[in-house]
Amino acid sequence: MKISKRDAELLLALAGLVVFLLLYLFVFNTFQTRTDTVQQEITTLQPQLQQLEDIYANLATYQSGIEKYRGTTADKLKKFPADVKEEDFMSYLLTLQAKEGVDLQSISFNGSTLLSEFPGVIQKDGADTKTTMDAYSTGAVVTGQLTYPQLKSVISYLYAGKTQTSLNSVAVSFNAETGGLTGTFDIARYYVNYPGAVYKPEPLPEVALGVTDLFGTSGAAGTAGTH
Repeated sequence: MKISKRDAELLLALAGLVVFLLLYLFVFNTFQTRTDTVQQEITTLQPQLQQLEDIYANLATYQSGIEKYRGTTADKLKKFPADVKEEDFMSYLLTLQAKEGVDLQSISFNGSTLLSEFPGVIQKDGADTKTTMDAYSTGAVVTGQLTYPQLKSVISYLYAGKTQTSLNSVAVSFNAETGGLTGTFDIARYYVNYPGAVYKPEPLPEVALGVTDLFGTSGAAGTAGTH
């Protein structure tokens, strides 16, 4: 069968249209699928976008809150040294004795106890750094002779110090020989240790040189000094 030139041109045109239509449908379907996928992702991410926009709108408030929290955390950590050794506790009690004028007669240390391990944030090289912090308590049972006004002053002294301190219990009895009181105090001090924490010893009080015991109960005289 012989096809005319006109019919051949028509057939070629129709074939071209078919090929164009097939390509169009293939490309259209591909892009339509991609469009549907992107639209679905947009719908999924829309709540996150809204949340981020809300955060950005309140960014100044958040930054102010972070600075305030950072300052509060630093202030609270100041009340917790990196360690409280027995010699630190002893120095603390000797200062108490000198300041309040009480007569301490015995001290029994209880050792340290791990209270908690928790995540914390510290400043390192000018940046917030996550770290693990360990909170401890260390205690001592102290017995001494004192008056009633001194008893109140001692309790105030224990809670007014820079280092976190608490009085677990106190027992007081009347001393008929001295006319004063015999008091027994169960005292706890607290510290927080973490990598990079700097230990600073408790300042030593002024004591008399030459006494035979740290509490000066023997009455030996000496030259005043700081040790």
